[in-house]
Amino acid sequence: MRIGITGATGFVGRALVAGALARGHEVVAFSRGKDVSIPGVKEVRPILTEGAKALDLAGLDALVHLAGENVFGVWTTEKKRRIYDSRVDLTRRIAADVLKAESLKVWVSGSGSGAYGDRGDEILTEQSSAPGAGFLAEVCRDWEGAALAVAADSEKTRVVVIRTGMVLGKDGGAWPMLRKVFAMFLGSPLGSGKQWVPWIHLDDEVGMILHALEHEGCKGPMNLGSPNPVTNEQMTREMAKRIKRPVMPKVPKFMLKLVMGDLSEVVLASQRMEPKLALETGYQFKHVRLADALATLD
Repeated sequence: MRIGITGATGFVGRALVAGALARGHEVVAFSRGKDVSIPGVKEVRPILTEGAKALDLAGLDALVHLAGENVFGVWTTEKKRRIYDSRVDLTRRIAADVLKAESLKVWVSGSGSGAYGDRGDEILTEQSSAPGAGFLAEVCRDWEGAALAVAADSEKTRVVVIRTGMVLGKDGGAWPMLRKVFAMFLGSPLGSGKQWVPWIHLDDEVGMILHALEHEGCKGPMNLGSPNPVTNEQMTREMAKRIKRPVMPKVPKFMLKLVMGDLSEVVLASQRMEPKLALETGYQFKHVRLADALATLD
């Protein structure tokens, strides 16, 4: 396939480019930057910031849309606006391009486990679990809706929205920051520590996106996470064990809210997410246990 990728210079995007090329696909990268060079990528097209058209999709068989403002940082009104606009508004513009694209057979568009909100111990699957509440859940609802509207209006393009959990990789995502925190003897369970954390190794993040592109049975929402989510306290203990540091006392919920403000929603929400669609369509996980996944990140 000839696959277009937005966010191709990011943490997941770089790995996805390499994974797609290794599978024999051709990659066209989309970027807002100028003079962008990505190993193995022969063509880079611009993401257009003005006008109705966002992407030139001519000649592409597939599109993976990963671009979006980082959710971490102080959630000021302006920050929240950038988080929303960079996902929802851009995806709406891309959706209009997808509807006009003659050759595009499949569109994989980003989303997050935040779509489920805070759900305690409830097991969350793509078809049986309703959307949640909260800022990120609302962003994901509109973000996914913008992409899924294409599926309602077009029979030629299959649409998958990927609800990604915490991505663990050696050179990006959550692990480098968490490793530093634990190295400074600051690794603690957050809040009660009982909240479920949907995690996924970068290898499986890439593998599942390619699986979604290549398998006709993947349609609509798709959970991207290990079949074995862990609680925050379990994750803290595994990470502390990995870098040989003690687990420090829990950080109370009120303190997290005081220090992090609305961003505390990200670390306190519980999402016991199950990758049901991926398993039903035959995806074979490379890393199913957190301890084994962490062992690859040294």
